[in-house]
Amino acid sequence: MGNLSGRIVLVTGGSRGIGLAIARACGDQGAEVIITARDRKTLAKAAKQCPGIALALSADVTRPAGVGKIFGKVRERFKRLDVLVNCAGVFTFKPFVKTTLADWQKNIDTNLTGLFLTSKAALPLLARGRSPHMVNILSSASLHGFPKCAAYSASKFGALGLTRVLGEELRSKKIRVTAVIPGPTDTRMVDEFDFPFDRNDLMQPQDIAAAVVGALTLPARTSTEQIVLMPSKGRL
Repeated sequence: MGNLSGRIVLVTGGSRGIGLAIARACGDQGAEVIITARDRKTLAKAAKQCPGIALALSADVTRPAGVGKIFGKVRERFKRLDVLVNCAGVFTFKPFVKTTLADWQKNIDTNLTGLFLTSKAALPLLARGRSPHMVNILSSASLHGFPKCAAYSASKFGALGLTRVLGEELRSKKIRVTAVIPGPTDTRMVDEFDFPFDRNDLMQPQDIAAAVVGALTLPARTSTEQIVLMPSKGRL
């Protein structure tokens, strides 16, 4: 395995949690890193924590204009993109009968439509990339239906389906696609849970980041199509 020296890596949702951990890990491996997020203050703080930060771009991945702005700046600065990590996400935890249309749309818009928009915008730049790779950070809710996760699970099931289609369609273009499917991880999302749990039993964001770097640094002849990561103690 090699490192990521000279690679151009863009991480959406890169201002906190798993996205920030991935951005930092890629920077540690020598990549030039671009992070995006909606909140400017959090993004600026994150940029100071990451080695190798080339750009920190405030944008909403649910808005076509914002996505276009991101990739326009990447094209202007680098002319290519080697790695896209789709990590922007939201989480709603409530019973289906209490899930509002606004809850539903928020999850679908960010977790699924945002993935569609960023992936589509990135493809022309990835086509020019060096060993191009798309990594989509999904969830164990992409595989299992959990109570109180109707909107989230629907969006993540759809995101996994889209990821699998992209893997097949982009294979001939030599763009690798990896679905990363983590179980409970110690991020802000678990603050939504309404049951007791021990954070020491959860995975840490850097655990997910290590798996992503492992997939990215495999030789181009090898593709990791799906990575499932779970706490050693199992589901909560």
